[in-house]
Amino acid sequence: MDLCPSCSAPLTGRTVRQASPEDPLRARRKDIRELRRCGHCGHVAWRHEGGTGPWSDGGSLPEHDYLFATLRPLPEPWATITHKDTRAALEAQLRTEVANGHPLFGKTIIAIARCDACDEVVFSVEEDPVWFAQVHLTWRSAPDRPPWPDSRRLSLPLADSLLDHHH
Repeated sequence: MDLCPSCSAPLTGRTVRQASPEDPLRARRKDIRELRRCGHCGHVAWRHEGGTGPWSDGGSLPEHDYLFATLRPLPEPWATITHKDTRAALEAQLRTEVANGHPLFGKTIIAIARCDACDEVVFSVEEDPVWFAQVHLTWRSAPDRPPWPDSRRLSLPLADSLLDHHH
């Protein structure tokens, strides 16, 4: 179990990267870091990407708050995706649907939330800085013609961006 270096509480939530894998200059650097925010004390914990050792205390870094905005409760009928098989299936479906020319084509994405009433999914786009996209999956078995699947970039906090979602 990963523990907060500041207060020893379990580190929860997803890990975010400080550099994009698509950035060849940063990808070669040895100082790409994984970040987590402690839910108990609020400090940011970090370690070198791929490391298995203990996390280091990054202190209270309000400038990194936007990275962890998904921790705020989402409005109904949105739900955070917690099951890894569901997450993997939604990510695979998006990769199937997007074609060259779509803003999400070739991006590293993580499915983080879905609307329980329709086919809308929120994906974290793992770039530096991380950004979020709301996508209406079409469930086709081949790439769609851009701009499909329909997507829009979300502003933070995510909970506020999703309030105007209609079916």
